[in-house]
Amino acid sequence: MMRHFDQFARQYDLTGNQMAIIDFITNHANHEVFQRDIEHEFEIQRSTTTVLLQRMEKKGLIERHISAKDARQKAVVLTDKAVKIASACQSYLRKEEEEFAQQFSAKEREIFLKILQHYRNL
Repeated sequence: MMRHFDQFARQYDLTGNQMAIIDFITNHANHEVFQRDIEHEFEIQRSTTTVLLQRMEKKGLIERHISAKDARQKAVVLTDKAVKIASACQSYLRKEEEEFAQQFSAKEREIFLKILQHYRNL
């Protein structure tokens, strides 16, 4: 599945992970997103997240701004360039999710989600 994400993302000079981060930040536009939020959501190490965000910053996809709530922290904010890409990324991800889900019955999807939730809580 990640190969498909990477293939789609390549047309925007992104990786699948970068596309997923853009989608995550877009979906949480109503509040500040911090690096630790991305680490938690994608279950990746701090060092990996740092490298990912640095590359996105170099590509002009994100900026880091001092938090309005806590000056010790920096919020991760999408640039105009990333906002323009976000709509296409979201459409693609939703389409892929729907196609994946259609392969299973409602009961199978319910079981799958329970397993994922259990795994996430380990």
